[in-house]
Amino acid sequence: MAEEVSDGQPVRLWIGPPGPAALTLLTRLLEVSTFVLVAIWTSSYLGGLGVSPTWTSTTVNDTNRVFNWHPLLMALAFPVFMAEALLAYRVPVVPSLERPQRKVLHGCLHAAALLCMVFAIIAAFQSHNLKEPKAIPNLYSAHSFMGMFTFVTSILQFLLGLYVFAWPKLAIKQRQAIAPLHTFLGKAVFVAGLATMAAGIQEKTTFLQMGKKLTGEALFGAEMRIPAALQLLLIFTGLLVLFHHQPPAANTTPRRPVREGDGSFLDDDSSAASSPGGRDEFDV
Repeated sequence: MAEEVSDGQPVRLWIGPPGPAALTLLTRLLEVSTFVLVAIWTSSYLGGLGVSPTWTSTTVNDTNRVFNWHPLLMALAFPVFMAEALLAYRVPVVPSLERPQRKVLHGCLHAAALLCMVFAIIAAFQSHNLKEPKAIPNLYSAHSFMGMFTFVTSILQFLLGLYVFAWPKLAIKQRQAIAPLHTFLGKAVFVAGLATMAAGIQEKTTFLQMGKKLTGEALFGAEMRIPAALQLLLIFTGLLVLFHHQPPAANTTPRRPVREGDGSFLDDDSSAASSPGGRDEFDV
């Protein structure tokens, strides 16, 4: 069940950590599956996508097609882009990338996630504000409070990483001191984002059930089963992404000191407390 080193102590189970390549592949399949399932739900059961309301009469409109950009973009932001940002140092999509390239990839993925969040929030607000004959209130639910907290924290985390590790880039000792906080915040934002998505999916499901007065067998239709499956996918995706950050049970490679002048050490980011091979290094 476990590989052993010369002293007889188990270094890892077959499943890791660090996990096998098959586990990374499964993680990415779950990321893509989550986005695809949200796309199916919004297009086939929630009315599709649009940039303007659909008028059902001279005084009443339907803004669901505008709102549907919100879950779709959030499904890109967290289960895909933010998840890949967390994996960029350990197991990047292109394994041959050098450390500086992984750093750029990490930052670009985080920026892409933020961009999706911005447009997703705009879509939610627009769908509320454009509703006729009466606008829908904004920021009234637990989901919206969780979402705004996660969004603001994501911005602060991105700015912190940019300032400390990229530009203007602080001194090595300062980067070492801030790195654990940056690592923690990155994981925390990711988990908060998935939790907020789960809360939003449940809120939308409740609206569907109440609005369409679904009872009996109707509660077991695809319209209700898909969001339930999505919530499970969010859990599994989150667990697998975080598992990639779990350090190995034993470290057989001596830790090397961080030296000024060794660019391969100093160009790393706090998201990679361990190298892809499982070596426990704190390169910042």
